[in-house]
Amino acid sequence: MSAPDLPDFERTLRLSHGNLDAAELAECHGLMCGLLCRESSATASDYMSQLAAMQLVNNPTAGLDAVLTEAHKSTARQLNDEEFGFALWLPDDEEPLEERIVALGQWCSGFLAGLACAGGLEALSEEAREAIDDLQQIARAEMSAADPDGAESEEDEKAYVEIVEYVRVVALMMHEDFRGPGRNEAIH
Repeated sequence: MSAPDLPDFERTLRLSHGNLDAAELAECHGLMCGLLCRESSATASDYMSQLAAMQLVNNPTAGLDAVLTEAHKSTARQLNDEEFGFALWLPDDEEPLEERIVALGQWCSGFLAGLACAGGLEALSEEAREAIDDLQQIARAEMSAADPDGAESEEDEKAYVEIVEYVRVVALMMHEDFRGPGRNEAIH
């Protein structure tokens, strides 16, 4: 699921030396995206301070700090990409579906926390508020009963991919909503 210019997810987990699991790393990225949607000028230092305030990452090693800073720069570029090259930083597709679902839920939790940091969400459009409600539902989602043999169905995989795409589009929509029109863009 990682975009080509985001750091390797599994390598980043290893750099955390057991201080982050996959869901927590996804939550860190969700928080970053929410902060960048609210304020595109948010720096990597602002992000690291917020991670510490939320007790997600305290006193990171130099390697982890560097990778999270790189992820911040890459994500800021992706959110501003006119080709919509933004991607969620989640565990690889080879990981068990249950782990990926939990990580997606945590990504949504982090994203919502990042959006809420500055308040003012009540001023969003009805469509944006409905999308936030959807993200809250995804954040609370749990894996339904698996097949007795533990197999993941093709339908479950397809549903997961569709939900990830929906969340990606919602994040891009929120980024645009908070950014507003540029100086040379027409307002319709």
